[in-house]
Amino acid sequence: MPNSASAALRMKWLHVLALSGGLFSGTALCGVPPQLTSNQYDLSRLPIVDRVKVPVGPGWLEVGFGSVWVTKTNSHLALRIDPITDRIVAQIPVGSDPELGIGMGMGFAWIADTQDHTITQIDPRTNRVARIIPVNVAADPEGSIGVGEGSIWVLTNEGGTDAGTLTRIDAVSGKIVANIPVKPKSHAAIAAFGSVWLTSTQSGVVTRVDPRSNAVVAQISVPALPRFLISNKEAVWVLCQKDGTLIRIDPASNQVTATVAVGVPGEGGDLSVDNKYVWVSAEGVPLSQVNPDNNRLVRQFVGGRKDDTMRVGFGYAWVLDELRGEIWKIDLNRLEKLSHARD
Repeated sequence: MPNSASAALRMKWLHVLALSGGLFSGTALCGVPPQLTSNQYDLSRLPIVDRVKVPVGPGWLEVGFGSVWVTKTNSHLALRIDPITDRIVAQIPVGSDPELGIGMGMGFAWIADTQDHTITQIDPRTNRVARIIPVNVAADPEGSIGVGEGSIWVLTNEGGTDAGTLTRIDAVSGKIVANIPVKPKSHAAIAAFGSVWLTSTQSGVVTRVDPRSNAVVAQISVPALPRFLISNKEAVWVLCQKDGTLIRIDPASNQVTATVAVGVPGEGGDLSVDNKYVWVSAEGVPLSQVNPDNNRLVRQFVGGRKDDTMRVGFGYAWVLDELRGEIWKIDLNRLEKLSHARD
């Protein structure tokens, strides 16, 4: 999710690209290789089949428990959406600033608040708040919390650090059971492959933590400001904000095995996966489709503003348009059938 600096940076990049003829030509600009521009489409080509109205303003998306979920900062709500009817079926009060993503797992939805310094635990069976857990959540909203290995994992300022503590919370008791020192200004965490992975953006590393020992077991150099990360069945994927690349990490070797030039530099962004592709979102480039079989960009859609919050699920991509207050429901079957003819 972007801030105002993100908007200025990415819109400037798109403006330069368009004026130079590089947006739809084979010209490589700003470090973007020619093969990227041949796969770009205007935003109008997105097969949007519905627009779900939500409050305007920033938010986060997630899919889980048969629903699409969105947190809205301005209204302090978590909204639950039926992906078949596209109707909001629940509105659940959460904290003042639920801007650190939504964790799903162990029977609950978990929403971190960077202002109240809490995690709200929501029971999807009742659509009610089950518990509010106090924790010194780091203030930077561009990140995520991990859910897995019986715990909730969140980057905090515990011990007086500057987002340099990975705090482990027992999912049953709601108690903090470990504070693990990591590099400062770490932001996003996920649980995958029997470990917890986090991006230490300022230090340019992805850190791997063993939940059995609560110890750092690997630090993988990713120098281009790693921020958001996600996993599929083969790898951990990291979006780097400095150059807009997508990094692939092999969990067996802890090595970077591929770098995909998606061409979306700047703050903000989002990642999602389904059983076939890795999906990237960035402001002004709300949907990029990457094939993990060959680590290549398949297609990319360009245009819009404040549209870099995205999840994939139920056969659709869901993109939050903050300015219009709507979630785009994008038919992925129709998207796959798009020709490569230019607009």
